[in-house]
Amino acid sequence: MSKDNIERDAWARYLNEFNRRNESRPTWLQVFGEGGAQSEEQGLPLVGISLEEKGADAPRVQIMLGGHDAIESRHLTHMITGVELLLPQVGADGRDEAIEFVDKHGQASLLIFKHRARAAAHA
Repeated sequence: MSKDNIERDAWARYLNEFNRRNESRPTWLQVFGEGGAQSEEQGLPLVGISLEEKGADAPRVQIMLGGHDAIESRHLTHMITGVELLLPQVGADGRDEAIEFVDKHGQASLLIFKHRARAAAHA
């Protein structure tokens, strides 16, 4: 698995492509802070990740997760302010496995893609 920092001026383009490749994939969102790792959600599909580059707490990233139908109607929006690092993790097969955002305080938010076979085994 490779993990490379994306240069700041390429974030918007990278996230647009990332959204296109990964829309509707099941996710697991973890937040790492002073209290250790906390699981924010597990299993919601990716709606998209947006980047706001203006404002006092910019750059801000919003991770939007949730269902589009009656079967999965839960939604979650996770906001990260003062983002300093964007670290995608790509598997040996070339597919996105995760993306990590680190803010100016060192807190990390890690969005992991659940493989359907693995998700089914844990259902």
